Amino acid sequence: MFKKKRGIKIPYNKHGLIYFTCMNIKSQPIETQEKIKRLCHEVAGNYYDALFAMLTDDTKNVTAVSMKYFISESQLYLYRKRFYEAWHNRDNRQANVL
Repeated sequence: MFKKKRGIKIPYNKHGLIYFTCMNIKSQPIETQEKIKRLCHEVAGNYYDALFAMLTDDTKNVTAVSMKYFISESQLYLYRKRFYEAWHNRDNRQANVL
């Protein structure tokens, strides 16, 4: 069962979709892989690699990622929140256009 992250204000099902899409990035279509990378760049800037590792590698915890990339855990959590919300907002805008 998936456990929703606290502080991220999006519906449970959407939250799970984003989480599992990122965790299974290698099996995603190229467009989805590029979407994840692009959003990581937009949200985290110079800390793109840290956010990408946090979102796509379930073998590393937040402490390990923060130590490897020299970024605070709280900053990583903030970037993750922004990533999820950016993904959700973009999907909502696209649905309104259709």
